[in-house]
Amino acid sequence: METDASSVPQFAADHAAKLARRALLASAGPVTQLLIGDAIGDAFGFGVEMQDAYWLRQKVTRLTSWPENPAKPEEHRFNSIRGMYSDDCEMTVGLMKAFLEHGMNVTEEAMLTAWRVEWELAKRRPLPAVPGAERSGHGSVKHFFRGRTTLEELRESQASRVDPGNAPPMRALPLAFVDPERCQQLCLANADSTHPHPKARAASYVIAQAARWLIVERGKKSRVVEVALERLQSSDLNHAETASLLQRIGELPDYHSFGQRLRRMPEDVHALLCGQQPHPDLEHVPGGQDGTSAVHGLGSDAMRTAGVVLYILRFHRGPRDALLTSLYIGGDVDSIAALCLGIVGGSDGLHLGQRSGLPWFLLEELEGVEYLVSVSLRFEAWLKQHLGLVLRARGAKSSASSVSMKRPGAALKRPAKVKRL
Repeated sequence: METDASSVPQFAADHAAKLARRALLASAGPVTQLLIGDAIGDAFGFGVEMQDAYWLRQKVTRLTSWPENPAKPEEHRFNSIRGMYSDDCEMTVGLMKAFLEHGMNVTEEAMLTAWRVEWELAKRRPLPAVPGAERSGHGSVKHFFRGRTTLEELRESQASRVDPGNAPPMRALPLAFVDPERCQQLCLANADSTHPHPKARAASYVIAQAARWLIVERGKKSRVVEVALERLQSSDLNHAETASLLQRIGELPDYHSFGQRLRRMPEDVHALLCGQQPHPDLEHVPGGQDGTSAVHGLGSDAMRTAGVVLYILRFHRGPRDALLTSLYIGGDVDSIAALCLGIVGGSDGLHLGQRSGLPWFLLEELEGVEYLVSVSLRFEAWLKQHLGLVLRARGAKSSASSVSMKRPGAALKRPAKVKRL
């Protein structure tokens, strides 16, 4: 059974292995930067997931170490070592591998199989991971993977919610590389595989189109909310409440106007982004230093996760700013951070070791770097071979655009209405 670092996620074994990771990222392209950014954001946020925004703004002020939640319940500490990524990155990897195996014919069933295979792979991780233990962080899908609920029961539990969970948008980044028309069909499959809800479908599409605009089409981040909204409204996945939320988010000022660490963010703005505060879904989650504070922040909410991510993407000032700001929202911060840092990495690079970028320790102490790089390179090669898509880092020399397509203009094509899969 393979256990090498390119086949099974694991930590760097020693100092030499950590330094070797720097070389791996030295010439990394947008897909690798995206996946490593997604993993770093996920791992960094996972340590303080579901913690109160006001506590986070006070306690997490620098990128000098992996943050820890002092109020985290003991049962949530099992097999949860700082630097481990959670289900956000795991399912993103799974979707990439589904494309590698099935191509553009990937179905809901193929996606589910790929996610389950990735979930099982985590049990093979070497120490310090607990032998045979699953990856931490999964929501309702883990009950299906464990055989404790049926797929139909899982889907019904999400379909009946006012606000479905945010798994569909959190794993949607690989869909950014597919042309917008086909992307609608795949976002529908991505959502309906586990979360058959109009908000989950719309959120998946919004994230995919925001990432496409910034990474593939090299659009201006100042227009990311506008473009994602326009594409949602012209698609078959349009959802009125989601569109209304994005319109209101598009009217918000630069979050830097709220002062350092969002400490002057008005309560009504925080509520617009995250819903009612303190968040009613987090009523029984321990917040603050001693676990007695109410939790302000984002719940596991597909629609609002997409909205918050687009808001940060519009105004961020680099990877460091995007990562820390993701935490200052509070609540489900690992999903926010994974998406923001993944898209920032794919569009602008992670700028490791640079002032506005990320410190090297976040790469050196991250779980699975060699594995993630291996998957990203295979996915990048698949994009080139099967979609004619060649991505270059922003600023790379090119005769025209930083994206090459087999069909001219495909990157900018307005999506047409599509039938349900």
